[in-house]
Amino acid sequence: MTKKRRNNGRNKSNRGLVRRVHCIFSGKLIPKDKAVSRYVIRNIVENSSLKDIQEACCYEHYTLPKIYFKNIYSIEAAIHNRIVRVRSKEGRKVRQNFKFRSNKTNTNYSKNLSNR
Repeated sequence: MTKKRRNNGRNKSNRGLVRRVHCIFSGKLIPKDKAVSRYVIRNIVENSSLKDIQEACCYEHYTLPKIYFKNIYSIEAAIHNRIVRVRSKEGRKVRQNFKFRSNKTNTNYSKNLSNR
């Protein structure tokens, strides 16, 4: 039988079992190595009311704290909510993080994505 992915959709390597985590959308228990995780840093207050709070604040250079949290999604929920996209057969072989990509590497694949 043919394999769709080199790692079977997991990052397990030589481990037998991996602990399970909850998806934030569906509540489904999924293996931690198979989950799609995104780290989110947000202001406590929205940008629209941030200026009003800073004007009313008695301290001159006070910065509001931020909220840091990690979102964990199952593959089904991540695809449904467009956090990750379905990729072509050639695109699945590309194993690089697009957030930190330099402009020189793999420009043909990024051009194909922009043409869709």
